[in-house]
Amino acid sequence: MTKYRKQFALHLRDIDLIETALRSELSRCAKKTLTHGPSTPANTERAKEINQLLAKIYHQKVFYSQVNVTGIPGG
Repeated sequence: MTKYRKQFALHLRDIDLIETALRSELSRCAKKTLTHGPSTPANTERAKEINQLLAKIYHQKVFYSQVNVTGIPGG
């Protein structure tokens, strides 16, 4: 039986490309919803799945900010 890999070797550019493609697909879903109305539950469900995937990617990122001498991040 086959097993899924638990780790992937993706570069930052790869992740950026994936996010861009997901946002483009999300935009198409939103446009379809505006055109046909919210009566298409499959389209709404797809948009929800894409949003959840984008959230997973976002929450795995580590953001750094410049730290001043006081130890408080600067803006």
